[in-house]
Amino acid sequence: MKPLSVTRAVYAVLDDLPEGRISGRELQYMVTLRLENKDPYHSSVLEKARDYADITGATFECVDGKRSIYNFRPGFRLGDTKIGGRE
Repeated sequence: MKPLSVTRAVYAVLDDLPEGRISGRELQYMVTLRLENKDPYHSSVLEKARDYADITGATFECVDGKRSIYNFRPGFRLGDTKIGGRE
């Protein structure tokens, strides 16, 4: 099976995440587990999370910049949808 890209890993985590608050570090850790311990940059994970929110209509907004805490409210799920472009 082809390994997940960082983009797909972030999208998969956010597809399964319930509404609530999450820290950027928690999100990065969850993505790292999906990538089988390939550790993506914190900033890359947050960038992909913002992209996911734009695509799905979800809310991913920073509520505490010093502690990197985000409020997440799901939109529609992507699942295995082909989103186009290179990943």
